[in-house]
Amino acid sequence: MNSEKAVVSSPGLIEEWREIFILAESLRVQARILVFKKQMPALWVVVLGGTGTGKSTIFNALAGQPLSETGVERPKTAGPILYAHESCQLATGVPVAGIETTVIPVSQQDLKPTAGLSGRLVILEHGREEFSHLILADTPDLDSVELVNRRIAEDLYHLADAVIFVTSQEKYADEVPYLFLLKVLEDQRLCYFILNKAEASSRKEDVLSTLQGARVSLSRDRIWLFPYALNRPFHAIAHHAAFSDFQALFMKELSRKEMPDLRKKILERQKKAFQEKLDRFMVLADREHEAVREWLKSLRSMEKKSAEEFLREQRQSFSSKNQEMLKGEIRRLFSKYDVLAKPRRIMTETLLAPLRVIGVLEKRDARKHKEELRRVRQKMDLLPIQAAIDKFNHLVLERLSPPDEDSPLFRKLREPETALTPDEIKDLVWKAQDQLEDWLEKRFDSLSKSLPRTKRWGIHTTSILWGVLIVALEVAVGGGFTIIDAVLNSALAPLVTKGAVELFAYHEIQKITRGLAERYQEALLSVMYAQEERYERCLQSLVMPEGAREAFIELCREAAGTGKILNSNVEIRNK
Repeated sequence: MNSEKAVVSSPGLIEEWREIFILAESLRVQARILVFKKQMPALWVVVLGGTGTGKSTIFNALAGQPLSETGVERPKTAGPILYAHESCQLATGVPVAGIETTVIPVSQQDLKPTAGLSGRLVILEHGREEFSHLILADTPDLDSVELVNRRIAEDLYHLADAVIFVTSQEKYADEVPYLFLLKVLEDQRLCYFILNKAEASSRKEDVLSTLQGARVSLSRDRIWLFPYALNRPFHAIAHHAAFSDFQALFMKELSRKEMPDLRKKILERQKKAFQEKLDRFMVLADREHEAVREWLKSLRSMEKKSAEEFLREQRQSFSSKNQEMLKGEIRRLFSKYDVLAKPRRIMTETLLAPLRVIGVLEKRDARKHKEELRRVRQKMDLLPIQAAIDKFNHLVLERLSPPDEDSPLFRKLREPETALTPDEIKDLVWKAQDQLEDWLEKRFDSLSKSLPRTKRWGIHTTSILWGVLIVALEVAVGGGFTIIDAVLNSALAPLVTKGAVELFAYHEIQKITRGLAERYQEALLSVMYAQEERYERCLQSLVMPEGAREAFIELCREAAGTGKILNSNVEIRNK
């Protein structure tokens, strides 16, 4: 058994994403219920209904004494109340999430009717042997304005082996109780339908006709009509003939003799429903897994196309005019080339002439290199890459955002920290530029050391070599990194003789230039990669972690099969 926590989450890429969370929570609750029911040898009878229908009156009549407070004020039941035999020992373990229990012995002499306590489960313990196999639950209203009360009523319903559904003439057409009645019948729970506060002229046939018109399938013998009693309703109902008929069938169908077969049928039905939900969960989880795979595939394709479009725009923006200016700069750099080849010129003049062309001193040191590199960096134009990122972000939101604005991924994609800011883009580019500049200096040092000291003239003069590399870097940051190799070749080729050393230096410059262009391009595209990775992280933070789906399914099956509670091992991230 995998001991890791099973995390259930969904980015909302499929239309039924909400159902994944609903199913996961329902499976967790049902597994908890199955475990509890196997260990609890008693039948649960839950009284359900809307506000003011008289649920507590029916509860009291069955219990044989006024235990749950009644009255005209609505609602009267502030919290759930259980009527259970003292042998059931329900003080701990009742699977109603987030609620504590209070036990009150019914034998207390001064016991008064209770309205229950908000946020607590009141357990009224009795010693009636004929009722020892039954647990009777009075619940908050199904249509309560308090969400916690509605949730408690639903949780107690999951425990129900039988349901007493109480309504009244002004309530039984209300939507919330009506929909819940449909659920009770769909789940095939043993159901007793009580129309309370019925007028004297009301007949079962009229109620049955109304219910059938609302698609509620109930037989006549499952319906009871109790009259309206303004004074002492508990006594009026308890002594009414209709209640006596109801009570007789109730005690017969839920007798200790019938209990084993009834429990077996109910547990089998609940296990079947549990498996159906688990199967549905697996189908939806598989569909979303495939949707995640396709989403990532589309994201990467979109990033690749955006990068290609950016490079194409940069290539087009570096005009022929820029190329001619570059050639002129190279020619100026080599304007003393022929003079340099003549031995009559003094060594210092030979060295200083090309340096003056590019504005640097003869004794170039590391500090001077850094200054020139900083000067080039100031010329960097980050607007094109910022525009490319903006365009990429727009495409992602337009084409990859889920249509449901409530879905987790829709909201996640629009969080302020998802899109790179201009400052973040600048930091990323400059970090990559630092690495590029270090690489360029190292390559220059390596090349200058490889030239014979006695032949450092012409193209292989170290000062000119550095000047050429600076020009190449300026071309790159100026947007010409996509064609820098071809442009520099056309500018340098006419100025290079066929001397072995010069050809060696020329080819090394070509290599360095190509490497420089590739690295600068990678520096810019790394921003696009960084934005893509943010989108990937957005999605991955919302999907089920590797193996989580299988772990959750395994935990559910184990809980249903062995009775092991999975509550502490499951996390449902419905954000």
